[in-house]
Amino acid sequence: MDIEELPYLEKVADDIDRLISLDINRRGVIQILYRAAREKIGKPLVLAASELLSGAVSPGSVVLIATGWPDRPWVTPEIGELDGPPGAALLARNLHRTVEAVPIFLIEEELRTAMEAAARGAGFAVLTPEQSIEAFRSTAPLHAASVISFPKDTAQAAEESRRLISTYSPKAVVSVEKGSANEKGVIHNARGQDTTECMAKVDELIKEASRAGIATIGIGDGGNEIGMGTIRETVRDYIPYGVRCSCPCQAGIAPAVPTDVVITSSVSNWGCYGIAACMSVLKSQVDSLHDEYMELRTLREAADAGLIDGNTGYVDPGADGIAAVTHAAVISVLRQIVKNALKPEGLAFETGGVHSRPERDKKQK
Repeated sequence: MDIEELPYLEKVADDIDRLISLDINRRGVIQILYRAAREKIGKPLVLAASELLSGAVSPGSVVLIATGWPDRPWVTPEIGELDGPPGAALLARNLHRTVEAVPIFLIEEELRTAMEAAARGAGFAVLTPEQSIEAFRSTAPLHAASVISFPKDTAQAAEESRRLISTYSPKAVVSVEKGSANEKGVIHNARGQDTTECMAKVDELIKEASRAGIATIGIGDGGNEIGMGTIRETVRDYIPYGVRCSCPCQAGIAPAVPTDVVITSSVSNWGCYGIAACMSVLKSQVDSLHDEYMELRTLREAADAGLIDGNTGYVDPGADGIAAVTHAAVISVLRQIVKNALKPEGLAFETGGVHSRPERDKKQK
């Protein structure tokens, strides 16, 4: 369908999709991934994710958000990259505001401190899961989230997945920049190298959530992340190392496990921001998308906790080789999209959100 034929909300979401899918770092894969995902999902990706979350999450319910990519694990598993945790934290802030979710972050034990820093950068008090749930019921405002470690062992990850679902009854599971295994159970980096040992096995949580009918969303930028199993054949056919990797398994980097919705974006953090922007429009909440200051603050807090720019290797608030000021600029554009989308002269409103754009007078006066 031509963009001009789309309903107004879909046009706004399409603009958001296009912004977060700019091939700014010239990797040459995002447009391939996006076209496949858009064809598979059948509508703007951020709209599909927002509608899924809006329908699934009720006030006070838990959303599990997995993130964290151990980087340079051959040196130490305590180094992680900045693409992932800041986006997860700021998406959680948006979901806390728009659908009143209680976020619980899942990450490798070695990266837990950095995730806590990112969560605080996004404005959360970091408490235990039970305390975070209680904070939601507090008569005085207290906005809390939890960070817990998730196992690297597959069997333990499956057991922990069952425990989390049984204990907290999450309404959605979101994965941000998290490695996903191929059909042989091997997780790869973008260079086709085996990174299985250092990575928390969040695939097990996705599988358990799917069996339980819980909404699942995967956000990635390279083809090897959780969510990309939804467009597995495209990854195999068109992405470097998709069909044959650099490790002994020789089965390629294409993930085997799908999610309900996949978000493809140039930087995985941007995928989070795209969902947050669309949620803000869907719920008619202009200020639920964070501002440039909070973007810079969250990136800085995560960097100060030791996360690195995965491209440069520096402990610096940039991500994927893109300077922090550019990430903040993306937020500026997204906020303008949200503000313009919610102008009264542009939209008709109903309680609970936007539903349509009125017909404009086509006559020239």
